[in-house]
Amino acid sequence: MSATIVLAWLALAATPSPAPDALQPFEGAWTCEGHFEPSMKPLASTMVFARDPDTGALVKRHRDLPPGGYKANETWAAAAGGYRASIADGFSGLRWFVSPGWEQDRWTWTRVDEGAPAEAFVYQRAGPGRMTVEWWISRKGAPKTLGDTLACEKSASWR
Repeated sequence: MSATIVLAWLALAATPSPAPDALQPFEGAWTCEGHFEPSMKPLASTMVFARDPDTGALVKRHRDLPPGGYKANETWAAAAGGYRASIADGFSGLRWFVSPGWEQDRWTWTRVDEGAPAEAFVYQRAGPGRMTVEWWISRKGAPKTLGDTLACEKSASWR
């Protein structure tokens, strides 16, 4: 093996990966209520987060309740230097997000498009078994605007 390959491998191995336990507060079943912006139309969702035992990734199943039509499956995992997520839904297909992890009580997933933040999901702890979720969007380089917001409560059986 050449010295360059060995040095590259050692550099990669030395890059710390965040602890998957940071994702533990999300695990469980959540019921959420909120609204779309700026219409203020009501929105209700369920989210179930479960750890995949084979990979350690956190798998999220998000379903809006009728009349909402958003349905998504997500995979969240620790990666060198932060976290990565994939979100697959019927509106946007497959998207990739990054996060540095917890910043105080806030977890932000950001999708970058053409070098600029295009979309973000912001999860904020709001007390034991409670969180808020905001979806922010920026279309064609315009400033980010709030798309919708949810207040969520974890099922008592998961607390």
